[in-house]
Amino acid sequence: MPNIYISGALTDVINPVECKALYEKIGLLCEEIGLQAYVPHKQTDPVNNPDISPREVFDQDKYQVSISDLVIAYLGSLSFGVGMELAFAETNKIPIILLYETGKRISRFPRGIPTVIAEIQFHDHEDALNQLKNILAKWKPEHPQFPLSARQ
Repeated sequence: MPNIYISGALTDVINPVECKALYEKIGLLCEEIGLQAYVPHKQTDPVNNPDISPREVFDQDKYQVSISDLVIAYLGSLSFGVGMELAFAETNKIPIILLYETGKRISRFPRGIPTVIAEIQFHDHEDALNQLKNILAKWKPEHPQFPLSARQ
């Protein structure tokens, strides 16, 4: 079963409950179609797990990215951690799907990562999940770098 890493900001986000709900919905969608999802905040949330050291978070999340077949990253909130996860995924040639709201200005740097196979611009969470479901239905772990039509 392919491993999917769900990447998204957790620190100083404007709507943390809404963001975490999106990450969890992405994880559930993955599991519904037969993919194993790792949603970091379920293990290392800075609010719910303040006793976990920064080094433990780094080691755990880096390991989880390293064993992933795909990284799905929400870029709607700024995050050093997400940027590092994306760089680590690219270094290890792990394909990436980016998600962010339509009209939101996103740095060209993560959008230019060579292992990005799709970008999803969405209006609301339902739209994001519908687009993601369509892309994941086409994604094949045996051909992970195959560019998908949503790539811009």
